[in-house]
Amino acid sequence: MDWFYWGSLALVSAVTLQLTDRRRWLTGHLTLIALVGLALAGYRSVSDQASPFWQFLIVGLKLAGYIILPIVILVVAISFVRYSYRLLHKEGWHLHYTLLAIVGLLLVLMLVSAVINGLTWHWQWLWKALGLAFILTGYFTFSFLAYLVACGTTRLGRIGPIDDIIVLGAGLMPDGRPTRTLSYRLKTAAKIYRAQREKDHHAIRIVVSGGQGSDEVMPESTAMRHYLVALGIPLDVIKEENRSTSTAENLRFSHALIVRQQPFYRAVMVTSDYHVLRANILARRLRLNVYGMGATTPWYYLPFAMFREYLALIVMYRWSNLSAVIILSLWYVAWLVKII
Repeated sequence: MDWFYWGSLALVSAVTLQLTDRRRWLTGHLTLIALVGLALAGYRSVSDQASPFWQFLIVGLKLAGYIILPIVILVVAISFVRYSYRLLHKEGWHLHYTLLAIVGLLLVLMLVSAVINGLTWHWQWLWKALGLAFILTGYFTFSFLAYLVACGTTRLGRIGPIDDIIVLGAGLMPDGRPTRTLSYRLKTAAKIYRAQREKDHHAIRIVVSGGQGSDEVMPESTAMRHYLVALGIPLDVIKEENRSTSTAENLRFSHALIVRQQPFYRAVMVTSDYHVLRANILARRLRLNVYGMGATTPWYYLPFAMFREYLALIVMYRWSNLSAVIILSLWYVAWLVKII
């Protein structure tokens, strides 16, 4: 296989998508494929012309990789379990806070099963099942890394003059105050508002978007408006959208509110950094000329938030991911049949 060709093709495709519309998860996949392809092409070129010393060194690095990889997987798995425990201790019991722990325990189970099967059981069917499990784990690991890359690429690009700033809600405290995550979004929106006013000196509106949950004492938009006013933002530039219950509704209802006053507008939406990619994808699907800006996320909450966001992307692209899992499984079964 010509790795340089496929790596270059993936790189050109990623750059093309980035320049045409950066609001895509696919850009992250193509960028990773490009990096892997070009790296393998470079490795092949070096290994074919390497001296005996360098060939010995390359073999040593391969063996080290085989030894280190299981250790890395074990460390990641234990970290997932410990993080879930700390999050539950800090935030209280929620089923979705255990997701990382479940993934970590499954990884540990896979490693332990492989070790025991190699030492005592020697069950061939278990080796085959573990082979498929590791292949699918590799696929989802790759797509998670693509999510991380796309989180960066979707935020690249210059912000021109804007007319509106849409702030997406993120829940309220029991007393009606914005959560820490939401307060970061509002502070970022205020910062963007002041920067745009200093540069362009034209009227800029801020749309705070969020309805009232069953456990909230007021609509999120109302609490967001109060918070922005306390930050020194003029009350008359803030518009409330108080019906939405999801990111898609945030965007649809905010668009309907803005377009009544200005049919052709330029806007940015402010959300958390881990959420920018999915929000951008939804804006592209809704054909809105809106691009996301990321606000800082509390450090203790970030790993869980990123993992949950990745799962949301898996569900959003469920048919593509299901097709990939089926294709990989069929390929693996066909390979087993061939070698048997």
